[in-house]
Amino acid sequence: MSDRLSFNTDVLPVRDRFAAFCEELVRRYTGLDVTARDRAGFHAAIELQRVGGTAVGRISTAPAIFSRTRDLVRDGDDGLCVVLMERGVGRQTQRNFDRKFEGGDAVICDCGYPGDVDIAATSRLWDVKIPRHKIARLVPQYTRFAGTKLDKDPLALRLLFGYLGAAAGVDLPGNEPAAQLCEDHIVDLVALAIGATRDATEIAQGRGARVARLLAIKRDLMESLSDNSLSLVAVAARHGITPRYVSMLFEDEGTTFTAFLIEQRLARAYRMLSDPRYLTHKISAISHDCGFHDLSWFHRTFRRRYGATPSDIREAALKALGGKTPS
Repeated sequence: MSDRLSFNTDVLPVRDRFAAFCEELVRRYTGLDVTARDRAGFHAAIELQRVGGTAVGRISTAPAIFSRTRDLVRDGDDGLCVVLMERGVGRQTQRNFDRKFEGGDAVICDCGYPGDVDIAATSRLWDVKIPRHKIARLVPQYTRFAGTKLDKDPLALRLLFGYLGAAAGVDLPGNEPAAQLCEDHIVDLVALAIGATRDATEIAQGRGARVARLLAIKRDLMESLSDNSLSLVAVAARHGITPRYVSMLFEDEGTTFTAFLIEQRLARAYRMLSDPRYLTHKISAISHDCGFHDLSWFHRTFRRRYGATPSDIREAALKALGGKTPS
């Protein structure tokens, strides 16, 4: 598989959609077969990416059955597929397991055995295929993985969903160090959600869990920049950890919670002041929208950061438009 591949059946004539999805993509790149419940109305989109030795797929699909048949099992692939349902409902049957799962749930499918994942409604899900040994060394107490539900650590599972979503937009070519690190984080979070041993948990918490928590907190802050009451204590409470732990996560990156928050608020203000869509907005309104409740402090901090006042940035944006304020 190439480092990244994207496909959407909507670009094809209706009559060709299912065949292309099944033959050219799913069977070829995932070692699965597909049976559509309605071939005539079938639609699907898939994004595949290789992250180190792990393959990450995000799939949106109409109702269909994804099968690892006896014939396909002969290829010798014994990897483990972690299926995480973002939205929808499905049922996994494999090795005497018959398990329903829905949005927020995750289960493991073992490529070494025949089995089905029946997607009963239009759904969106992640399929993360990990080499068996990478998981087995962290959870040696498991001798059978098929049907295992990732429910031992709900926080690790939520972080895994968030980490996959954040990493999806990043190109991670080949065996670059960043790709290897990203793979470690994914594997660590999977192991924690399954129920890693004490030693493995300590390793994972020092790698994947810490990085994923920091990533989740940063995303939270970026979505809440306009809230001028945002505080370290409030954010820590939202994520179920202590304020000191949040501080340590930022300190590990050589910064602080407050410094990161201010930097992102200033960057947002700079973007808005430079954006023609906001040229009719008062600078005080932009300051407030970016979470600054003290206008004079905003001006001082902005000038110290960018070497120019907010008015200077706005004037430069106006000059770029020929001095005309957009209507």
